[in-house]
Amino acid sequence: MKGINMKQPNSHNFEEVYKKLDIKLDTLGCVMLDLQPLGSMGRMVKTTEDLYYSSNPDRKWIDGWVAGRVPHITLLYGLLDNAHNWEKHIEAVLDGWKMDTVEIDHIGYFESPYEDEPYYCLVAHIKVTPELMEGHNRLEFLPHINTFTGYKPHMTIGYIIKDETLREDYLKRLNDFWAGKRIIVKEGINLGYKPKE
Repeated sequence: MKGINMKQPNSHNFEEVYKKLDIKLDTLGCVMLDLQPLGSMGRMVKTTEDLYYSSNPDRKWIDGWVAGRVPHITLLYGLLDNAHNWEKHIEAVLDGWKMDTVEIDHIGYFESPYEDEPYYCLVAHIKVTPELMEGHNRLEFLPHINTFTGYKPHMTIGYIIKDETLREDYLKRLNDFWAGKRIIVKEGINLGYKPKE
């Protein structure tokens, strides 16, 4: 099954380095594309008790079944400033670029990078196309930190409690229903959370 764990080095392995550089990994800038909401994705959630919600206000994105609200794919995470502060620069490097749809390649998962947050993050891995890579590559001209190796576009579906049997059940049902389907990209870009005042 393609829904395998994606173990790879990432910036969370070097948190002490970033602390010394006075860089907060959880507040880096992000540029995203919003997708058409997918509701319950074919009523995939059996019970809300399967879902995981963070109680940490600095991790408000860890919020149960997110695909039914405003699903998105990240074009680039890691800008050295909040994306809202660089909106004109982002618009300049993306001028003339557009995406209409994306295709789900397969459903997989990531493990929580936080020791105090026991969850699996279910994700739809998006097929990498030349158009999608162009948008990502254009944004790389702006100052940023790569928090993971390589660009692996994905849409977060939801966060479930850390239980391997539950995870495998969700992966099978989601792959059977969603692998190969196309999703409409909404007009414009999403610059993430606004900076705190």
